[in-house]
Amino acid sequence: MFCPQCGTLSFPTPSGDIKCTNYKCGYEGPANIVIKGLDGKDVDLSKATSSTETETRVYEVIKDSDKIHGVLTSGTYMCPKCDSIEVYSYLEQTRSSDEPETRMLTCKECSHGWREY
Repeated sequence: MFCPQCGTLSFPTPSGDIKCTNYKCGYEGPANIVIKGLDGKDVDLSKATSSTETETRVYEVIKDSDKIHGVLTSGTYMCPKCDSIEVYSYLEQTRSSDEPETRMLTCKECSHGWREY
């Protein structure tokens, strides 16, 4: 609800009165519980309630770091660990948009991963 004098966001008490949170205004009294809706009709807010309860959400953590991503290239890159020339590569934007992409590389033979900037 909003203070009828200054328009500051205020929270009603269980009795329906509001106390303005703006220290300069200091309004304490009944709230204007009838307002104009978007369609122009009066809306009665006397039965309005608010709650601070949150919904519980179920999150599923997907671990896919052991999977090899990208396109298999042959002869373009060489693994620094085993000297294999078959490497999976893909581009990823790891920094801000005005910086170039980072090329993520994974060796096909030993699964060693590294990046090129």
